[in-house]
Amino acid sequence: MTPTRSLLALTLLALLSACGGKEEPKAMPEQTTEAAPATAEAPAAETMIEGTPAPGADVDAPALFASRCASCHGEMAEGKDGNPALDKLTSADIQTKLDAYRSGQTMGPKTAIMAPMAKSLTDEQIAALSSYLGS
Repeated sequence: MTPTRSLLALTLLALLSACGGKEEPKAMPEQTTEAAPATAEAPAAETMIEGTPAPGADVDAPALFASRCASCHGEMAEGKDGNPALDKLTSADIQTKLDAYRSGQTMGPKTAIMAPMAKSLTDEQIAALSSYLGS
């Protein structure tokens, strides 16, 4: 199994296990009103897998970092296995880098890994991660 597939599998497993006990009573009706009838759990699982928060939901930056970033950048954003440390960067630096990766700019040797990760982040998630990680 390739490292990308392993990372995806671990992220998916963590997200699915984390969403098992949570209920979002306000978010569920909003998501199901426009879509065809579905079970109550299906929209929540799709939302968690895609990494986008339910409409109106706050982004949980620590959980997002733990599920999407910590495996490569370390639990404390200290850097890990040749991947850069994020703990000394400013919020503006993190915002700029994630926006650049998301837009498809080549930012260095880790672009092939970071571009798909950043591309799936919303503006709100990037802002939350930048604020949470930035010094």
